Amino acid sequence: MNLLSCLLPDATHVRLETWTLEPAQSAITINLRARQTTACCPLCARRSKRVHSRYERTLADLPWGEHAVTVRLSVRRLFCDNKKCERRLFAERLPDVAAPWARRTTRLTGRLTAVGMALGGAAGIRLGRKLGLNASRNTLLRLIRRAPMPDVATPSAALLHGPSGGAAGRADIGISPLV
Repeated sequence: MNLLSCLLPDATHVRLETWTLEPAQSAITINLRARQTTACCPLCARRSKRVHSRYERTLADLPWGEHAVTVRLSVRRLFCDNKKCERRLFAERLPDVAAPWARRTTRLTGRLTAVGMALGGAAGIRLGRKLGLNASRNTLLRLIRRAPMPDVATPSAALLHGPSGGAAGRADIGISPLV
C-alpha cells in the first residue's frame, strides 16, 4: 500500500493517480479518480455506467504538516438511462470526499466547523492560520450556522428539584414559593 493512499480524503472511494510536491510554495497537489465503475442518478437512483464526459474539480484539503494540499478530483458525467427520469446527464457523487459543488473536502469542512464552534469567527481564524486552515471569519460563521444542532436531553423536574418539587429545599434555606 502506498503511504500517500493512507492520507487521502476517502481511500475506499477514490484512487490516487498522481501527486506533485512544490517545495517553493509549500504545496502538494494530488490527482484522484473514483474507484467505482457505476454511479447512481441523484433523482431516480438508477445505476449507470455510460460515460458522457469527464471534468476536474479542485478542492482544498487538510494540510500535511507545513504543506497546503490541493485535490484535483476527476469526476465523470454519466447518462441516466431511465426514460421516466427528468435528468439525462448527472455527475457522479462522492459524498464522503466532498459535497456537490463544494470547494473543500468534507474533512476540511468538519475541521473548520469545529474550530468555528469552539472559538467563533475572529479567534477561529487566528488559530486556523496557525494550523494551516485558511478561511475567513465569515466562512467560519457560515459553517457554524449550517451545523446541525446537538441533541440535548431536557432534565425532568424530579431531577432538578427532587421528589418534592423542590419545596423542601427552599424551606431549608428560608425561601417560600411565590403564589
